[in-house]
Amino acid sequence: MKAAALLTGTLLALTAAPAAADSFTPVGLTITVAPVARLHQPLRVTVAVTADAGVLDIATAPLRIAVKLASECGGSYLGTPGTVLLDRPLTPQPVTGEAYSAQATGSARPTSYGAQSVCVFLDEEGDERQFATDTSDQVDVSEPCTARASRYDAARRALARARRERRRRLVAKRSGAARTDRRAALRACGPGVPL
Repeated sequence: MKAAALLTGTLLALTAAPAAADSFTPVGLTITVAPVARLHQPLRVTVAVTADAGVLDIATAPLRIAVKLASECGGSYLGTPGTVLLDRPLTPQPVTGEAYSAQATGSARPTSYGAQSVCVFLDEEGDERQFATDTSDQVDVSEPCTARASRYDAARRALARARRERRRRLVAKRSGAARTDRRAALRACGPGVPL
């Protein structure tokens, strides 16, 4: 009985190893985006594209990387309504037979509050043939973050104005208020939101 269990365990281990080695992603998309954003303020996204040698060779037109911020991702870039964060050709374009690696960055201003999906598409220009998609990231366009960060922006402007006018007492007061508002904004927005 023990010998049969040991043999079964050994066979399972031997057959599992090749299956794990064969599982891979020929085209990879790595998305960097803040999980929280401010309404009507720039939201930056960076997409790193990697591909194994020869995977992108079947492309007959330039490849584009496109990203939209949407309430729901559609089946294609054009079929997804939302804010365009990035839409440009890959630079450089893939070379036949070689592995590929590139990065693209873009930004836009979210236009509505709430949790939204980051919809990423690696398409061929013209016929929109898809080579990769990613819809796993979400961004919360946060009302508390927007309100706190706007208050901090106002405090910074008031401090700058007091410094220009060289009013020492007012500078000290505005400086303390700006520090307090910055801490509140950082708590509401998190580290990924520019203040």
